[in-house]
Amino acid sequence: MKTQKPYREYKVKTYTISNDSCIDENIPVIQEHMLELIINGEKWVTFICSPTNLEELALGFLWNENVISDMGQVLSMQLNPDFSRIEIKLDRQVTKPSHFHRTTTGMALPHNEIAARNVGEFSLPAKKLSWLYTRFNEEQKLHDLVGGFHSAALSDGQDIDIIMEDLGRHNCLDKLAGAWLRMENRINPTIMMISGRISSEMILKSVSIGSLILVSRTSPTALAIGIAEKAGICLVGYMRPRQYYIYAHPEYLVCS
Repeated sequence: MKTQKPYREYKVKTYTISNDSCIDENIPVIQEHMLELIINGEKWVTFICSPTNLEELALGFLWNENVISDMGQVLSMQLNPDFSRIEIKLDRQVTKPSHFHRTTTGMALPHNEIAARNVGEFSLPAKKLSWLYTRFNEEQKLHDLVGGFHSAALSDGQDIDIIMEDLGRHNCLDKLAGAWLRMENRINPTIMMISGRISSEMILKSVSIGSLILVSRTSPTALAIGIAEKAGICLVGYMRPRQYYIYAHPEYLVCS
């Protein structure tokens, strides 16, 4: 896996009020990286991201934009030596979308096309979800070290299968999808866990990868709740070790 260090050490002066003095320290600071994505020779987008799991980021972005449906459609992928450009050749000609599914674009998302899903007899013990999110928190190494990183993970309901960290919320979910594709769908991504706000496009990406439960330590938007209800997503927010809120489809979680 090609990667760079996602943070740099900087010399700072730290002021402490207890002894009214400044001391010299080295502290880690998030590295902001720019990655240009080229599809079939055409520039599509420049990511502002953490310089880790860049191939997964590009692949997951194409998956979440409905450009590819499996790894067989990717003929080649080349990341240049300084990690500033990744070129992907697909097995067919594709048209660059007029906008991408990110709220920062200011464009409306196609949530009206989401159909209700029949999830059968799926259920999970409510206590197990709390335990899994605690495991997710324990695996967030970069955020604990530096601060400022978002995190996302996939779970089959038993343990954490894939976890990604990045300075961007969307990048985390794209990296998750890319890693899942590269594993050739060998895990069942029943639960998606994220660290940030649950917005509408987070629900759509959860649906896209097949998750039935989406969990965060913060809040969902009203639009996200509405889409989750329609799409058959159990939506959980404000997750804490001993309490959480279930905003949609609470029947998936079994309480004693």
